[in-house]
Amino acid sequence: MGARIAIAGGGPTGLMMGRLLAKDGHTVEVFEAAHEIGGLCRSMDVDGYTMDLAGGHIMFTRDQRVSDFWDELYADGEVCTHERQTRILHQPNHFVSYPFENALGELPLEHNLDCTEGTIRARLERDRIPEPDNFADWIRWKMGDGVAKHFMEPYNRKIWKADLREMNTKWIAGRVPDAPFEDVLRASLGDTTEGYTHQSVFRYPLRGGFADIHDRIAEPIRDSIRLNHRVEAIERAPDGRTWLVDGQPFDHVISTVPLQHLPKILVGMDAAAADAARRMQFRGVACYLLGIEEDLVEPYSWVYLPHDSMGPTNRITYLSNYSPENAPTGKGSILAEVTYNPDTPPSAGADGQRLVAEGLQSAGLLEADRVQVSHGVLNPVSYILYDLDFEAKRNTILDHLDGLEGFHAIGRFGRYEYHNSDQCLARAFGLHERLAPILEAGGGDDRYAVEGPPGETGR
Repeated sequence: MGARIAIAGGGPTGLMMGRLLAKDGHTVEVFEAAHEIGGLCRSMDVDGYTMDLAGGHIMFTRDQRVSDFWDELYADGEVCTHERQTRILHQPNHFVSYPFENALGELPLEHNLDCTEGTIRARLERDRIPEPDNFADWIRWKMGDGVAKHFMEPYNRKIWKADLREMNTKWIAGRVPDAPFEDVLRASLGDTTEGYTHQSVFRYPLRGGFADIHDRIAEPIRDSIRLNHRVEAIERAPDGRTWLVDGQPFDHVISTVPLQHLPKILVGMDAAAADAARRMQFRGVACYLLGIEEDLVEPYSWVYLPHDSMGPTNRITYLSNYSPENAPTGKGSILAEVTYNPDTPPSAGADGQRLVAEGLQSAGLLEADRVQVSHGVLNPVSYILYDLDFEAKRNTILDHLDGLEGFHAIGRFGRYEYHNSDQCLARAFGLHERLAPILEAGGGDDRYAVEGPPGETGR
């Protein structure tokens, strides 16, 4: 007989886990608090324009399992393939290539000299200066004063809405491009070098926005998804082995619930773990769709806007470039992202839409009075903030959760691991592979199902 498994959360990770476990013959129930599935990968139609609700997502992965799965999911060919075209708006009407350090020769001469001199000085001084443990000092230690001034500091202050000295540096590997010193020097002489090549080609659904992926993932388990059901209580059953989710018995619980919410619903949670969970920090993202005329669309995938003079937006995606179905014929679309501290959310309504459009106009990216359609959405839990005691808090929480037999925390906020959607699917594959023999055997000690037993590294 198959196991009964509750999955809290109908985002990418939860849906993928449900699909994989149901295929194995287990009974799954996916509990989703919202009225629709997808989490941060939802999409909607706005007067004929497709809007991805939480930023410009793309289909790209370095995990072969995920790549093969997407091939299977889109065997009908309903997908678009693109070469990435990414830029930084250095000044109004002045785009430079991304990453910034790989394109110093594209800057105005004075700025190029600032950045090149700073890079050389930083390289010479790193041998005698220990690597800093906060992000603000790390930027100048690694990249020099010029790159810090002209891009890294303003852009990261705009994204994180935090004092960069209060952020740690352990998250940087793989998330902040690290151009070789030789490439930076070549770039300063006008030879723009290629950086961050792992996303050079990406895919995107032809119809339905990025949400189409998760609609397809969910198709075999539609009858097992409980929408508008926010989980209120997860607790051990009196038998000491099964779990109760809002009173319903299950053999296992897979939780993608953000860690900061678990103390409210996980009955008997360890006090130290609960305290650490409440102190986890995060940022939201407000997204604004702007329907525009086709002549205002630049030939780019997405563009970074580092400076405050460009308005509140930190990144725009030309979503109409991703698929011809994302905008009506002869029209185009911009998806603007504004990150925010959840304590001070921006307006998603007319005032917020106007501020975004006016900022993009000051940046030379559109004419505000030619915006034909606009819509805003707030996503209050979107980005992990890596404060100075992040690892200590996270380890305290996960040491407790991973010791609960039959309880599996997974997902971007379910484990506070900064995963893109493809990595969420990869983690689901990994947990499924580790759970399969346990479930087939009818139970057993699964305390190490997520990360592997001591001495092994989980994927």
